[in-house]
Amino acid sequence: MKKTALALCVALASGAASADTILGVDATAGMWQPDYSGNIGIDDYNIDNFNVAKDNNTFLQVALEHPIPLIPNVMLAHSSISTDGTSMLSSSVTFGDQTFAADQEVNASLDLTHTDATLYYEILDNWVNLDLGLTARQYKGDLQLTSDMQSEDIELNGVLPMAYAMARFDLPFTGWSIIAQGNGTGYKGDTLTDLTAKVRWNFAPVLDFAVEAGYRSMSLKLKELDDLQSDLTIQGPYLGLNLHL
Repeated sequence: MKKTALALCVALASGAASADTILGVDATAGMWQPDYSGNIGIDDYNIDNFNVAKDNNTFLQVALEHPIPLIPNVMLAHSSISTDGTSMLSSSVTFGDQTFAADQEVNASLDLTHTDATLYYEILDNWVNLDLGLTARQYKGDLQLTSDMQSEDIELNGVLPMAYAMARFDLPFTGWSIIAQGNGTGYKGDTLTDLTAKVRWNFAPVLDFAVEAGYRSMSLKLKELDDLQSDLTIQGPYLGLNLHL
């Protein structure tokens, strides 16, 4: 009996150690410098007319992965995306509930900051990795427009359900990986895609610390989500650091 109990304790301890080894945290912090193109507002005003700035935008992502097959893994991500610019209107333009008359100088400030909560499963987990899941994206942003005579603040605070996928190809014995990651949705006439393609180099294998670089492209065609109407493409180079524990 004592031997059986001892063997059971050893087995449980071994299982706990194994689970502890498999349980992992994957964290990425990055910077994204995009260009903005397309239209905003009821009258589809070209955003290029505002000469918006190419600011650096930050990105954070943390994923918790565990060994329990039926319970999905959890990932949280936050992107701070904002820019501003100025345009001299050549004709009247309507944004939200306000119509700005011609020959006005209008200042625009666009904020598309959002937070993602994703539940996903690891479909493949070897030198080829595939994750599939669902994301809820919460926007906390707006489009602010001001002139000497009037102003308008168009909020974007909606939640979008999105499909999530990530594919990673590890090049054996090199420390290099090729990664494609993205979200997408179509909902009540709104469509949104957010895609990132990047390469990652694990330059400190003992610490599992890596640097990555790539390109991120986001497309927003919004008519029904809150009051911000847009047909925008936001895309540019991406640089980040990754740590796996």
